[in-house]
Amino acid sequence: MVKRYFVWAILVLFTGGLLLTGCGGQQATPQTETEWPQGPVELVVPWAAGGGSDRMARMINDIIQKNNLMTEPMMILNKPGGEGQIGEAYLLNKPGDPHAFCTVASGQISIPLSGQGDIKVTQFTPVAQVAADVELLVVRNDSPYETMADLVAAAQAAEMPLKSGGTATASEDHICNALLCRAAGIELNYIPFSGGGEVMTNLLGGHIDVAWANPSECMSQLEGGLARALAVSTTERLELKPDLPTFQELGYDFTFYQLRGIVGSPDMPAQAVQGMIEVLRQVVETEQWQKDYIEANMLVPIFLAGDDFTAAVIQQEQEFAEALAMMGLYKE
Repeated sequence: MVKRYFVWAILVLFTGGLLLTGCGGQQATPQTETEWPQGPVELVVPWAAGGGSDRMARMINDIIQKNNLMTEPMMILNKPGGEGQIGEAYLLNKPGDPHAFCTVASGQISIPLSGQGDIKVTQFTPVAQVAADVELLVVRNDSPYETMADLVAAAQAAEMPLKSGGTATASEDHICNALLCRAAGIELNYIPFSGGGEVMTNLLGGHIDVAWANPSECMSQLEGGLARALAVSTTERLELKPDLPTFQELGYDFTFYQLRGIVGSPDMPAQAVQGMIEVLRQVVETEQWQKDYIEANMLVPIFLAGDDFTAAVIQQEQEFAEALAMMGLYKE
């Protein structure tokens, strides 16, 4: 009996020692400290549903789900209002949260420069830029303005300025409106809305004469024959819309691109940042992203992570400050 107990004890000690050695040799840190995410991920869209930022967020989420790129679900939270500041304030109040992110478009860079809010994109943790967007000037399909020349002539002859619409004040839409007016020597009464979907609704409803929109915000109306694009803000014609002229080639000297990306909560743990970067890197490499998002929405493919993304934001801040100063809207 004693002998049998002794042999059993030796086996237990030997087996336990192997298990302990194996654990110590392969796991320097507990599993709970190395896995991300450990709960549902929030992706805040600080604009209304239907706009460019909303479409980007939902495409990212769809690709993540279809390809099982995360072990936890992603939730899209639309928090429009305050020219994007309401949604950003929500993220700002989650410092260090490893599961809280927000979409970023160029308008969120320009808005605080005009004194409309105190929250800047640089207050958040940079994650990645996933695309560059362009601007289209759009009219209803039954509009009398067949070309940019028609629009410019009508604007010059009008007793009251024609109405143009876009998302937010001091946004990329507003800046493009000012750049065109300066280049063409016309005046367009810019009316801000809360998102791209609302802009297009007002255009089709006849409440505005022309609209500034990203391709993703007006693609369905263009393809459905409800609206027409007059020109695009790129330096060269878009491959997918070769018949659409650029403002520059028509003699209106300006070009414009806007960034689209993701930021994280302030002081977000590096582990969460890197985790999301890798997820987004896989997203942009999928055929669905390239075909159904980049090509379908006439975007420019680009991927900048971390510090490179920060540098792009800072450069655009400088460019916007100059444009807003020209518009009389820059607030130091």
